Amino acid sequence: MKKILTPLFAISIVGMAYSAPDTARLANGKDLYNGAGSCVACHMADGKGQPGSVPPLAGSDWLDNSDRTIAIVLRGMAGPVKVNGERYYSAMPPQLLFDDEKIADMITYVNHAWGNKGAAVTAPQVAKARKALPEAVYTPQTLLKAFPFDKKKGRQNGTYTPDFDDTLMVITEPVVYRTFMPGASPAAFAVALPGNHYYCWDAGECRLRYAWSKGGFIRGNQVHWSSNGKPVAKFNGLPYYRARSSKLKPEDYEHLAETARNSPFYDTTEAVDFPIKIEGVDAFPKYKGYRLIKGYPEFIYKIGDYEIRELIRTSENNLGINRKFSVSPKTPLT
Repeated sequence: MKKILTPLFAISIVGMAYSAPDTARLANGKDLYNGAGSCVACHMADGKGQPGSVPPLAGSDWLDNSDRTIAIVLRGMAGPVKVNGERYYSAMPPQLLFDDEKIADMITYVNHAWGNKGAAVTAPQVAKARKALPEAVYTPQTLLKAFPFDKKKGRQNGTYTPDFDDTLMVITEPVVYRTFMPGASPAAFAVALPGNHYYCWDAGECRLRYAWSKGGFIRGNQVHWSSNGKPVAKFNGLPYYRARSSKLKPEDYEHLAETARNSPFYDTTEAVDFPIKIEGVDAFPKYKGYRLIKGYPEFIYKIGDYEIRELIRTSENNLGINRKFSVSPKTPLT
């Protein structure tokens, strides 16, 4: 009897794990992924992430253990990782603004999107993990000690030693970090350009926040996430450009440049004077992602039915930055 029941039981469990969850949960998870969760800002709508920076969710071996996935979402993970044999240097901030049900729905959506065949996650699973997990942000080492891969997948997934200094001081190629930045929403990018110009681009509001040139880039190797948006990354420099609609005063930026803060200082004002204005369109911009053009990020967002692309490079005389905007379909600008 045991020989009959045991395989039948195993089959039923596998069927439960890979059966499609309720369509309403998938729809809610998709909405959160592409909206309030800001997952799409880094991992993209197709789940493929960004080469060298943000690892993919589509087909990722890291999603083969729901407990591991829940731990990453609740506590975050910072440090260099290998995913399916490829190297990535970015970080996942903890998602502490969402309740157990919303986190469960987001993970369930990811586990079933883009051809993934993961398990559905429930709110009680998330609640149990929230109470049991340590409070600290995970590193790849501490995470995989708690939730290891099997030997086969372990060869292609884990961590590695980066081959660049803690603070990048001499920039010869563009560098893109997804991180928390002073004076920006939690969905911010820090970008370093050849010629040692740096800027913060805010995917939450689809605009350039500020640019600076002295003092070096942010300290990228630091684990500086304790919750959604704080503390922010450190850099040493006073911005020479900031968004005209910003309510931050110069002295605020001087304070932020020290970055010895335990709490974020956001400029959350609506951007009423974007560089691009389209006659007859007053919709708020919606971030769509970015692509790399010879290493330079071109940020993509939509205003109504119009797609806007912004590409930022160092000026030819190295005295500042040039911003190139593309609008599709073509339309008069104001």
